[in-house]
Amino acid sequence: MPLGRAIGSLAVPAILSFLLHNFYHVNDTWFLGRFAPPEATNAMGLFMMVSIANFGFILALARGTQSLVGRRLGAGNRPGVPLALAQGLRLALMVVVPLAVLEWIYVPDLLRLVGGEGETVVQGTAYVRALLLLLPGLFASPILEFSLQGMGDTRTPFKLQLLAVGVNTLFNFLLVPEAVTLGAGGPTLHLAGMGVVGAALATGFSRCVTAALAFAILVRRERMTALLARSSYAFDRRMAAEILRVGVPAGSSTFLFALVGFYLTRLIGEVDQSALGGYAIGFRGVESLSFMVVLGFGVAAGAVTSHAVGAGDLPRARRAAHLGALLCAGVMAITTTLFLTLPERLCSIYTDDPAILAVAAGYISHMALCQIPQAFEMVYGDAMAGAGSSGLAALVSIPGNLLRVPLAWWLAVELDMGLLGVWYAIVASAMLKGLGMALLFVSPAWEKAMQRGRSLLA
Repeated sequence: MPLGRAIGSLAVPAILSFLLHNFYHVNDTWFLGRFAPPEATNAMGLFMMVSIANFGFILALARGTQSLVGRRLGAGNRPGVPLALAQGLRLALMVVVPLAVLEWIYVPDLLRLVGGEGETVVQGTAYVRALLLLLPGLFASPILEFSLQGMGDTRTPFKLQLLAVGVNTLFNFLLVPEAVTLGAGGPTLHLAGMGVVGAALATGFSRCVTAALAFAILVRRERMTALLARSSYAFDRRMAAEILRVGVPAGSSTFLFALVGFYLTRLIGEVDQSALGGYAIGFRGVESLSFMVVLGFGVAAGAVTSHAVGAGDLPRARRAAHLGALLCAGVMAITTTLFLTLPERLCSIYTDDPAILAVAAGYISHMALCQIPQAFEMVYGDAMAGAGSSGLAALVSIPGNLLRVPLAWWLAVELDMGLLGVWYAIVASAMLKGLGMALLFVSPAWEKAMQRGRSLLA
């Protein structure tokens, strides 16, 4: 298939799927913003980085599994695809239990560490602990969906997310508010009134539904009956090592992003505790939507790249990454314009509180400058991971993320710029990461990385 058509046919469903996936957080933010006290919205601001840290663990397994699935498929090794996926699920089970235990015990301390106080910590703890009850589904769902995308199927994850968001919305409606009045002067429905706990259960349950359906589709439609065989989940040191070799650098980068985010969240809380809610709305409610577009193009470029490397067509792999990055940057130019011209309108969907709205809109107007650099960083990075090499990309993303800590402190505290200093630090590091990833991709080191991804295919 011509590259433009291949990337487009994969990117559009992937973007829609990620956008729908993000509606878990949009739903939580909207329902809590409308039907819960301000402390609940602030608690979501604290939880953001806990969520991203968890996703770092998930991504390490999902990205590594996706890369191996895609390269095996490109090499014509169809029987090896379900075995790679089974190893990814096995590794997930080994991670999820100890992680859930540790987070259940230490989540209040963790939320205080990032700047939470009083009732905000209470609300955040309740949300995280309720979500931990359904953590296996949260781990399995991305691994299964990433594997489908690695096989070149981005339509099925989109359809699954469409269903899951409907389930999530329904359960948020039933579990979060105490009462809802239907229309002006209409009847009042008395509901569960579980607040943050209800939002967490709605999110966790809907992802469990997605995981179960994705597994069933792989077994029945894709005829991967090997996933039902216990022997497929026996530990395979070589496959597990290859999944972790590709996945750990990508996951570590995301996990470190979360650690840096912990610091930035704490810094924001120290500057203004009430700003956490605005930051949550700006970051999770608005900016994350544009980030889903970037992820969609990254999946498309990564899938085409992995298939090309598996087939030994390295020039096609390189062209796929360049075209994906340019197409994504063009779309993000539109996002940049929207963020610059309509920040308050975009954020007012979630709240009408003037103080929270001012913080959220200020954040979004500055993040407009990050959109195109993030396109280059993510698409090139995903293409490298798809080809079986994420270590080089981590050498750009990890230092770039770490730079935010001293830079934000210097600007916000030493120069007394407050929240503006934090926003400027994020923008500067995003620009440097985007430039660094683009330069890395055109370097000779990338050619060697593709060759290695091909040699470690088995």
